[in-house]
Amino acid sequence: MKKILFLFILSTSLFSFGQKIKEDDDQILFDNVAVAKVEKDKAGTQFKYTSINNANAIIATLKTHKIDAQNSKSWLVVTNLDGTKTAEVDFALMSFTLNYKKAVAEILAKKYNIITSNGVENLDVFFAEERPSISAEIEKLKESAKGLEKDLATMNYQVFRRDKLIFSGVVPADAFTDRYTQEQNKEFMSKVVAKYDVSMKQNSSPYPVLNVEIASLSGRVLVQAVERGGKMVVALVESDKTFTYVPTAKINNADLASSESFVKELVDLSYVNGQKYMTLMEAEVLLKAREADKTAKLDAAKLNSSNIYDKKGYVIDQKGEKLEGVLSIDFEKIVIPNSSNGMVDLDGVGKILKVVAKNEKGDFKYYSFKAKENVLFSIVNDDNSDTKYRALLAKVEEVAVPKDNSALDLGAMAGLSLASASWKYFKEVQITDKMSIYQDIPSNSYVIKIPSQEKGFQILIKKGKEEKFFAKLKEYIGGSVSSSDIEKIDYSNVNGLKDLVDLYSKSI
Repeated sequence: MKKILFLFILSTSLFSFGQKIKEDDDQILFDNVAVAKVEKDKAGTQFKYTSINNANAIIATLKTHKIDAQNSKSWLVVTNLDGTKTAEVDFALMSFTLNYKKAVAEILAKKYNIITSNGVENLDVFFAEERPSISAEIEKLKESAKGLEKDLATMNYQVFRRDKLIFSGVVPADAFTDRYTQEQNKEFMSKVVAKYDVSMKQNSSPYPVLNVEIASLSGRVLVQAVERGGKMVVALVESDKTFTYVPTAKINNADLASSESFVKELVDLSYVNGQKYMTLMEAEVLLKAREADKTAKLDAAKLNSSNIYDKKGYVIDQKGEKLEGVLSIDFEKIVIPNSSNGMVDLDGVGKILKVVAKNEKGDFKYYSFKAKENVLFSIVNDDNSDTKYRALLAKVEEVAVPKDNSALDLGAMAGLSLASASWKYFKEVQITDKMSIYQDIPSNSYVIKIPSQEKGFQILIKKGKEEKFFAKLKEYIGGSVSSSDIEKIDYSNVNGLKDLVDLYSKSI
């Protein structure tokens, strides 16, 4: 039934589109046949359309908002007679006409199919469709415009014609002359925020057009504006933002120097569109604030990382010699928040241990231990317990997961990048003479190592490749453990790996 109704409405719509719509003697006519009556209010913006047989009626109110000197927005607020149903739709002329009774009827007929050859109908379908409130959007535009006017009223920029400078605040017209002391002129200079240039350039046009550039005192271009058909097209270089406006201040092309009010308007509008101008002192304050913020974020990122910074501990090298000192190692590269994609960077980390310790003379010295030197180091915790790390040769896939010590969902991982075997430091989890478990800190994944194998083996199951993982694990540990027993183990947490260690240890 719905399909039949839809086809009927569609056929009616197509039929209506083919009709010539006119308004005559307060009636809407399709091909000179009256289909609806129309009434207009005294203001000429509200129209009531009623079927010839008075079966249905709607009220359409035409609203218009002037955005700027050359742009406006028009829309229709359509309601049923008792005002219980309302819809707002865009309005645009569908044919050249000065008769708005006809123009509104045309769009309601041709675009929305609620005035047809049968009169006013299809209202349930029309009002059932959810549409955004254009009136609400316009109110936001009005509030934004009020804010813009308020901002412009508070702009305190001054254009200094002689030296083509822009000041924040007021300086006398004869500033930088002998009338003022060196200290006074220095005070004037502290208010400079930018310099400007006004010129006629041909650019890509067949004839020269007005160009304005505003640059920082160091010469970095901040704003570029070009005249196009009576409008100024403005580009804020550093933010890649553009906007267009119609200048209220005029400029004499024959006397470009007389451009203070023109440049002032451009400066004000570019400011409210996002271009901030600063004095040298303000820029210095901002730079220091940014550096402090960067340092704070770096400290926070370090605190939240898996890296070890200046911790008391010791190192045992291949010869068994022990060196006590202060240890540091990067297991992951630190990336300042808001400048990364949230992925842990594992490239080239976890391979070099740095130690500050006393030498034989009692002087502090920096030592560096590469993982490939097969070194063991330990961090002494606050309770005097040790957390040990061992250098292993292992192929570890690069993984990015939350560092919250939760169990790693190995079965859910897919699409990981390939990695080649390399020497890295791993945290000791369980050490036995048969099989040991280590943790790769950044990825929170685990590596097993048996003495007979040169390399460690990462416990990492890729989604859809479980059989391949089981086969490679069996190849690594040998044939002492059956395939069925291997597949029964839960590899998603360290307890499952401890079960593997027990199973393997009992089988050999």
